[in-house]
Amino acid sequence: MLINKKELKPGIIVLELSGPLQMGVECKQLELAFDQVLSDNHKHVIVDLSKVTKLDSGGLGKLVDCFSRLKTAGGTLRLAATTGMIDGVLKLAHADRFLKAYPTALEAADSFSDSSRSSAG
Repeated sequence: MLINKKELKPGIIVLELSGPLQMGVECKQLELAFDQVLSDNHKHVIVDLSKVTKLDSGGLGKLVDCFSRLKTAGGTLRLAATTGMIDGVLKLAHADRFLKAYPTALEAADSFSDSSRSSAG
């Protein structure tokens, strides 16, 4: 799996994942990328799943782990471009209740400013 990290807007980091996100090496790669994001003190992170080919329970667990670590640090995680298969996995595990997904990384980025303006977010 490849992880491309970029700053979409000031203070908003996008991790673009390519390939399978499954138990083992891929989960470790995502964990290490998240370690770097947290150590750089970024609070708004988008995980772009548009190029993810497979998501298993280990991958989903790692996304949830990243979500909770970021939340503990006072940040927010958004998902972008979840495909049909990934949407299905999120819904099946009821992870879609707290892992907010948006059609594009840009729409996910816009949601950060929406939630900072309202107390509901």
